[in-house]
Amino acid sequence: MSMNILFISKLLPRADIIGGPILIYHRIKNLSSKGHKVTLIAPVYDDVDRRDVSLDPFCEEVIKIESVKDRSDDEVEELHRRLKRPKFFLYGDGGFNQGVEDALKSVLKKRHFNAIITEFAMMGQYIEANKEIIPDDTMTVESVHECYTKAFQMRIEKGEDISKEIIDELFDYEFSMYRCADKILSLTREDGEILSDYAPELKEKIRVVPHGADTDFYTPPDEDPWERGTKNVIYVGNFQHYPNVDAVLNFMKNCWGRIEEEVPDAKFYAVGLHPPEELIKFRSDNVIVQEGGSNDDVRELYRNSDILVAPIELGTGFRGKIIEAMACGLPIVATTLATFGIDPVNEEEMFVTDDYEQFSRYVIMLLRDKELREKTSKNSLALAKKFDHRCAAEKLEKMLTEGKG
Repeated sequence: MSMNILFISKLLPRADIIGGPILIYHRIKNLSSKGHKVTLIAPVYDDVDRRDVSLDPFCEEVIKIESVKDRSDDEVEELHRRLKRPKFFLYGDGGFNQGVEDALKSVLKKRHFNAIITEFAMMGQYIEANKEIIPDDTMTVESVHECYTKAFQMRIEKGEDISKEIIDELFDYEFSMYRCADKILSLTREDGEILSDYAPELKEKIRVVPHGADTDFYTPPDEDPWERGTKNVIYVGNFQHYPNVDAVLNFMKNCWGRIEEEVPDAKFYAVGLHPPEELIKFRSDNVIVQEGGSNDDVRELYRNSDILVAPIELGTGFRGKIIEAMACGLPIVATTLATFGIDPVNEEEMFVTDDYEQFSRYVIMLLRDKELREKTSKNSLALAKKFDHRCAAEKLEKMLTEGKG
């Protein structure tokens, strides 16, 4: 049965972008290919967003709303008083946008939807605030890419000064959103368990629908990469999302010095959107910090690298870049947190450790041993194919056909 589905996303899903938005792009594209009718509401942040038409063939309508971008502290305080939501939900970068709320109200008057899916937990506020006008027979689904309460508590564990009042307010509102939804999508089993540990009553609502990678696009290079003789280590991430900045800092502080000493011709590439000054300062002949974001650019970076590192300590969710890199044949060295949802066999499909001395040893071992890189590459490539985005779309469609119960 064909369904009418409304997506509300924090970021515009484009065909040429990395990270969470590419997941949403493939969800929409694949649901459309199965005969479902999709409408999208999303903020636009720049001229690239405004000009983009990559989702037009797969949507009945793409409603673009100008992003708020920056809000002053006074504006945030006023919204905090009026809306009674945590300030984290109100800042300009993806926070409350009256234009998005108005668009939701308008499109609900024009069209009936079988399901409304909010992508990124931030957008669940529009379901919570408008539940009275959403028809009873419309399933509401909150796709939680990251539990914010857990993310804030992890930041506290790393030494950040965040008050108990902020955490309590965040928890109360975040989980009130989830209770309003008919279903909750989690990207990993581990993330689903985090949500149900905080609120056991949500367990029956949670469905795991993982990230997917386009394994037709992300493929190994045609030539044998292990004959190049390079020693290129790479990290890829959107540096506007602080856990990616933190990961590079972890690597530079705890690993790079020893790796460079043991493998002097090694090079480390930290690539992503908007690298901040605290990363740019590491630039040297062997440390390349550069802007990057399109799929084509990232695929070539994967293909020209020898190892991807994921020394992630903050945030939760599914690390789609790891699957993309594996699909390009890259061996991976990662922390446990970075592998949520993937469940690799350690030292066969991937190298996993939370001890940075061991992390460094794994990288050095792989850089020195071409045969080990080749063996691990074959295993990781086979694992990546299990996470093709079409498999994820089938799971999403199955969840949608379950109905509200």
